[in-house]
Amino acid sequence: MTLRNLVTFSFVIAGSSPLMAMQPLGDEFMAAVSGQSGITIEMTTQDPNGDFLTTGAIRFTENDKDGKGKDYLEIGSLKLRTIETDGAGNMIGVDTIRTDIDVDSGGNVSIRSSDINTLDLELGEISLSGRTLFGAMRFSVWEFVGNSYLETVLLNDVAGSKIAFRTVMEAGSGLTYQFDEDGLTFSSDVVFLPATGQSEFRSELFLTGDSDKLKLELGETSGSFEIKNISLLDPAGNNIFGANNFGDVGYSDITINTGYITIAANDTPGVDGLKGVINADLNIGSAFYRTGDQRLNMRNVQLRTNGEINYQTDFTDNGYSTGIDATIYGVSDLDLIIGALTLSSGDGSNESLSMGSYAIENLNLNGGSIEQQIYTLPGSGAQGMQMDLTIAGTTSFDLTIKDDPAVNNGDPDPVLTAEVVLNNVSVSQTIDQTSKGLHIGILNQSMDANINAIRVGDGLIQQGQSGRLVMNNLSLQPGSYFRIEPLQ
Repeated sequence: MTLRNLVTFSFVIAGSSPLMAMQPLGDEFMAAVSGQSGITIEMTTQDPNGDFLTTGAIRFTENDKDGKGKDYLEIGSLKLRTIETDGAGNMIGVDTIRTDIDVDSGGNVSIRSSDINTLDLELGEISLSGRTLFGAMRFSVWEFVGNSYLETVLLNDVAGSKIAFRTVMEAGSGLTYQFDEDGLTFSSDVVFLPATGQSEFRSELFLTGDSDKLKLELGETSGSFEIKNISLLDPAGNNIFGANNFGDVGYSDITINTGYITIAANDTPGVDGLKGVINADLNIGSAFYRTGDQRLNMRNVQLRTNGEINYQTDFTDNGYSTGIDATIYGVSDLDLIIGALTLSSGDGSNESLSMGSYAIENLNLNGGSIEQQIYTLPGSGAQGMQMDLTIAGTTSFDLTIKDDPAVNNGDPDPVLTAEVVLNNVSVSQTIDQTSKGLHIGILNQSMDANINAIRVGDGLIQQGQSGRLVMNNLSLQPGSYFRIEPLQ
């Protein structure tokens, strides 16, 4: 996960809890409210612009590894607005938020914020140890349609402290997400859609803790989450590519068998930062990329770590730029499977036959690790990021591609299989927003790749031949670049 996605994900999680400081409420406190099963709190502001909460700089700091200073992540400011809007999203007044606090028969304390019209959350400049990553981030015009709400539940769990965060959005709810970089704004609209036959989108996240770590666990997710109208805007707010944009992406129908991440302080001597484990066994019913009224669908996407894998993160400073260093290790049997690839109309109707299924299975780092560094770009006033990826040691996985179904029912489908082995993987690139689109510059990219035991057939009679493909010193020339822009 890139820093940009990590920051975004962190604030989406934060946005799923009520907008107030929360403390567990015991039975004695609730019993003191005579004649009531709970209490209601209405919150508003007298600020004419709807400003409800503002802060100065927010900084997370840790000791530097080499003892030469401190590394930190800083958000220049935070502003939360509670407003009412018209149909065009323009402010027409200040909003009032209702928060209900109740205890159910199971002893669970519910804190639910509802009757919300629109929220705006704006973050100031985001920097690493004084170097700017990007200028600002906004979750704007978050509209809560109908009975949409955010809820925190303090669960009465025999295993100990456990908190649930729920986001429930009725059809039509959504927001605009934007961030600024080098005078340009990345903009997209987020839309929540209920599952078929339901009236609301629902998602859950659980937080538990013990003496030395926190655990974030994914819960129910029902409905679709779409990111639409992905665009680049000039300082005046105009799309620099006119009516064209980068399209839409989305997902729906997530089934989670296992999904959690733990967070703890790194206890390795002389090492700062965080460490933990990731365990995932989940299925995404549909993920898609859409342009106009056509879309490419990935059906039944499965991700399985087949047990816990390890990670650790730390702030870094090489003297020219600052960043975050992340390492993943302990991977021995990871699977990523796309059940079917299809084409359809923009709303998912008129779907084509499958263009095949694709699988990377039994991915094994063979005792090695994946190291990802994300740096700010060096130079005064520069924004954007540099990403370095190194896979130490040997990485191997099984590749499977299934095509058309068998001619006779019951026979195995045609399939291509191979064993892929990668060595000396090194990737270094810059990512920057420009007036010509998203610019990906190549600083270094090289690897050795062996594709072994290539087999094509129906499982009964092998067709073609078994063979091996060797590609040593596979590299891209430094100074090369990719530029991504909307289709003109």
